[in-house]
Amino acid sequence: MNRLRWPQKLAIGTGALLVLWGLAGFAVTGFSNFAGEADTWVLGLRVNPLQNVLHLVSGAALLFAFPRLKALSSTALLVAVLYLVLFGFGMARYDEQVVNFLNVNAGSNALHLFSGFAALAAAQGAVWCRQCDRAAVKPA
Repeated sequence: MNRLRWPQKLAIGTGALLVLWGLAGFAVTGFSNFAGEADTWVLGLRVNPLQNVLHLVSGAALLFAFPRLKALSSTALLVAVLYLVLFGFGMARYDEQVVNFLNVNAGSNALHLFSGFAALAAAQGAVWCRQCDRAAVKPA
């Protein structure tokens, strides 16, 4: 196995965190009240089964994509967009008119923001590494 580069290590760390968070969430919530507000918490963060599914799927996607930089760049970009949109939905829940279908609190929003920017950094880093590899192969 080739030496892992920093975007791959970041994708492994972020993906593992998301998968573990999704599994811990399912241990608390099960599948009841799938997309509703509930008083279910994991380490100070509110969770529901919808969030757990999103965490598991996106974390697994990062873990499956990390070995190849090309796959990592596109997969991590999709995960970044997903989590930054989730952060936006979480921020909108402070408006009394919006239903909190993700069952988020400030801590959950912070996790989504961190995951979005970590995935974005992994995607951009994978693109940079691929460009450096192509530049190193070209004869002078």
